[in-house]
Amino acid sequence: MKFFEVFKAGTYPQGKFTKKEIAQIAKNYDPQFCEAPITIDHQQSGPAYGWVDTVKADGDKLKVSFKEVPEEFEQAVNDGKYKKVSVELYRNLEGKGAYLKAVSFLGAAIPQVKGLEPIKFMESEADTFEFNAEDEPEQFSQQEIEDLKNQVTDLENQLATFKESNKKLETIKSLKEKISALSDEVATFKEKAQGKEEIEKELLDIKTSLKKKEFEEFIDKQIEKGTLVPTNKNIVLSVLQELDNVKKFGEDSTVVLDFKSFIESLPNQIKYGEFATKEKQTDQTNEDVEKFANADEESVEVFKEAKALAAKENISFKDALLKLNK
Repeated sequence: MKFFEVFKAGTYPQGKFTKKEIAQIAKNYDPQFCEAPITIDHQQSGPAYGWVDTVKADGDKLKVSFKEVPEEFEQAVNDGKYKKVSVELYRNLEGKGAYLKAVSFLGAAIPQVKGLEPIKFMESEADTFEFNAEDEPEQFSQQEIEDLKNQVTDLENQLATFKESNKKLETIKSLKEKISALSDEVATFKEKAQGKEEIEKELLDIKTSLKKKEFEEFIDKQIEKGTLVPTNKNIVLSVLQELDNVKKFGEDSTVVLDFKSFIESLPNQIKYGEFATKEKQTDQTNEDVEKFANADEESVEVFKEAKALAAKENISFKDALLKLNK
């Protein structure tokens, strides 16, 4: 099984990712729960060019193995048409924490994560088997592990000596007490590890709360400017939170920034209730174009696509925006 580097710990515009978080992403991956596809240039639609089979952490690097990769795509990668890769991550997928959403091969696009080894699919790769303990190695220091090993070795030596010299039963009792003490020490380590997980969950909740406050302040500012009306506050807040849950590691800005720019470009006192109304869609097309005359092209395109999708599938404007950014 061949593994390829797709991500590494570091500080990016989307946030800081530590070595421990890399290990957590690898631990969380379960293709039976949510399988990550191979895409090209972060495409959100079209075919998958294979699937992520296994994810593992190697120091500060995130590595994956692939399956069901078409021969034509393998040849294109081996020919150097797609040398670099980028990942898409969920910040917190259904309470599981950070999770791998997709691995995207890049053509002419420049990856944000630099220094990863170029990918090449080679034939006749030897299988590599990885054996990992359930608990994370970082929960115990090297010195603590060595101390435990020394104590166990000491107990084994004492037991062997007892069998040879036929020591008294008091010696057996002493050995059992030491074994019990070792068991208690190991249990203490596990309790500390559980406590660390609870603290990490609390920190995640704090970060989520701060992000919500930031979005609310942005929306309140837009209401003061007249770009939004108060009745739209909960809808826009919900969209921002959903979009913020997906992080793209490419050269361009995140979808959250794109959506904020779109909101800021809206004309004063716009009414969202009219976005997905079929009866007004045709009559308002020219009027909408005039309203967005000063908006940037990307924002207008997002608006048009979302509005058309809402009318076509008879869904709300919010659901159409979320669907376009999946």
